[in-house]
Amino acid sequence: MSTLSYRWAVAADCAELARLNQQLVREGADFGPDDFSFLHERLQAWLDSGAYRAVLFTDASGRTAAYALFRESADEIYLAQFLVLPHARRHGLGQAAVDCLRREIWRPGKRLILDVLVHNRAALEFWHRLGWRDCVLVLEIPVVPGADSAVRPPAPRAATADTARQAASA
Repeated sequence: MSTLSYRWAVAADCAELARLNQQLVREGADFGPDDFSFLHERLQAWLDSGAYRAVLFTDASGRTAAYALFRESADEIYLAQFLVLPHARRHGLGQAAVDCLRREIWRPGKRLILDVLVHNRAALEFWHRLGWRDCVLVLEIPVVPGADSAVRPPAPRAATADTARQAASA
């Protein structure tokens, strides 16, 4: 297994964390704004509040290889963000980082949860390989950029005798 070290992120790391979060969004593994200032301020607020903690993982050469941002409650740990940088992928560092989280950082006996975008097949395969299982599929109606409300679904059609028969026979 590859050599991996870690350290807790501190306020001085928020710029690096924001760049990593920005990469996560740009790769399509996370959604939301990819504006650096917004991400930096949000991460700063999360870390300052103590609600979230972040860990930076470095490879044998001292380069950042991955990061994890998580929130812990009394009964569960929610992994909000996890990224293995491109230079570190396919070398076992992602699995090593998760193993480190589970063995050295996270308290045992808590439910572990994370979100994966359904189109992100590589992430789904990664997490499944590590023993995580599908639990919930969240559906959404996305917000239209520039609009003041979410996209509205089409209004339901009034039931007619024909549609009622079709529904009953289905």
